[in-house]
Amino acid sequence: MKHIFLLSAFSGVLALSGCSTLNNMVGNDDSGMHDVQATNKNTAPVMSKNGMLVDTSNHMTLYTFDKDSMNRSECGSACMLVWPAFMAPSDAKASGQFAAFQREDGKYQWAMNGKPLYFYANDVNVGDKDGDNKLGVWHIIRTK
Repeated sequence: MKHIFLLSAFSGVLALSGCSTLNNMVGNDDSGMHDVQATNKNTAPVMSKNGMLVDTSNHMTLYTFDKDSMNRSECGSACMLVWPAFMAPSDAKASGQFAAFQREDGKYQWAMNGKPLYFYANDVNVGDKDGDNKLGVWHIIRTK
């Protein structure tokens, strides 16, 4: 009975989040984190594409969360199923606006001007920005 309740609760979270990519979210990596490796200098692997900030590995859109504070993520484990953190190596080097900070779980996450960076699980194709202004608190980072 307890397992049925947990499965129902998990299904409800996925339904409420609008997640249609269950395989991508649960698959082999259920940590809620995209482990994107930095460049050979261990600096933030980001670039501008189509007027927004993306990671250089997969060219996927990056987001900020209004409820985060300086170098602190307020997106917990349930949140990170839908909004995976943009992870950094422990030896990441700050470069310009980008630096890594240590999360409460001991792992490192990239931040821009102190704001933690995330992906949106429902963005499946390069150029997708379906998470922009989601719930009024998730935003893409526009570039010039």
